[in-house]
Parts: sequence; structure tokens; C-alpha cells
Amino acid sequence: MITRHHLALALMCALILGSAFFLSNPLMMVLVIAGTCIGVLLPDIHMTRPNHLTFRTLAWLIVQFPRRVCASLMCRIYAHTHHPVPDPSDKRLTHSIPGVLFIGACMGTLLYIPAYVTGSVLTLPAGILMSGVLLGMGLHLAEDLCTRKGIFPFFPFSPWTVAGSIRPCDRTDPRIARYHFQHCTVLLVFFGLESLGILAHALFLPISIAGVGICLGMMVYFSEVSIRQNPGLEGDVNVPSPAKST
Repeated sequence: MITRHHLALALMCALILGSAFFLSNPLMMVLVIAGTCIGVLLPDIHMTRPNHLTFRTLAWLIVQFPRRVCASLMCRIYAHTHHPVPDPSDKRLTHSIPGVLFIGACMGTLLYIPAYVTGSVLTLPAGILMSGVLLGMGLHLAEDLCTRKGIFPFFPFSPWTVAGSIRPCDRTDPRIARYHFQHCTVLLVFFGLESLGILAHALFLPISIAGVGICLGMMVYFSEVSIRQNPGLEGDVNVPSPAKST
């Protein structure tokens, strides 16, 4: 999906999950939201630099960390395996489970070293922010697997991809707008329950997790997601198909 869709959907998911803490711990809410907005941008290392100074310029600056540091390190690691990746700007590197886990490890190191050096005061905020980052990266993969290019769960160790049928730039396809609407509806319901005091506070977190799960599940279902052989990206070397049984 394109950047604005990623941010909008991930932001609403973070607000749904953080609705239980909106009034009781606003600082926690802010940290989770900030981490989620950062994390949902990190896998897009293939993002091109905008020609003019816009909001996408900030997003482009954020992805320079995984692009210049994490992707390069992953390529060096993979070079010592039977699955080398010569191009550090290959989006499949970070649209995979090993990729987001590696970025998470790098981000965790970047956050926890200063927190450890300065004392225990910053340890908890750093942990909450890091939770948001991991949530954002997970949401990025969940959103991208609904698109036609999909994600590459075990790249470079597997030639298979998980993909749907959505073209994010196709304005005639109403499904992305529908996903925004359903996320927003669930969010408003939770804020309404919070403000009216209808639901017990202890139930907010499990029910909000269920709400996000339902939103993502409906996205996957209506996007016709399936597991298929990697169709390849522009400039890729074709991966030979496994022999069919006769």
C-alpha cells in the first residue's frame, strides 16, 4: 500500500489498541502511536526521495535507517549463506519476517543503549515505544499482503509470496476506502465505550485486540489473499519453479 494508507490504517489500529489507556495513561498512548507510525514506515526501503519538501520527505528520512544500515547488514549476513541478496534496496529484504525481526533488533539496540546508559528512568518509555515500532512493522506486513505484490515471508530462503488482489493506486477499487471506514467505525465505538463508561476497564485491552484482529481479518478476506509462487519484481532473476509431480 502507499504511504498514506499505511499510516492511516496503522494509526487507527494503534488508537484502538491504546483506547484502554487514553484517559488513564496518555503518555503511554502517545509513545505507542509514535512508535507505530515510525514502525509502519520502516519496511519501505524502496521509497524514492520526493522532488519537493512534503510530508513524504519525513517518511523518506525515516526509512534511511533500515535502508542504509539494516538492509546492508542483512545483505552481508546473507552473503555467507546459500541465499545471497546482492541488492540492499530490494524491498523483499524488509517485507519478510526475518527482515522485520532484524530491523526490530537494530531499533531495539538503538533505543535501549541510551536508555541503559542514562538510567532506568527511560527504560520503560523506550520499551513502550519499541512495542509500537514492532506493532507498526507487523501492521505494514498485514496491510501489504492484501496487495498484488504482497509480502515475501521467508525471503530469501523461500520463493513463495503471500499476496492479495488490491492495487493501491486503483481509485476505482472501493476496498481500501472500505477498510478505512471499518477501522474508523471500530475506533469510534471504542472511544464511545470509553467515554460513556459502559465497558469495564479490564476488558478494554482484550476486546480492542479482538477488534483489530477482526479489522485485519476482514481486510485479508476481502482482498482474496493467497499463497503463491514469487512472481518476481522488476529486475529480478526468475526463480525456477519446483518440478510438478506427475
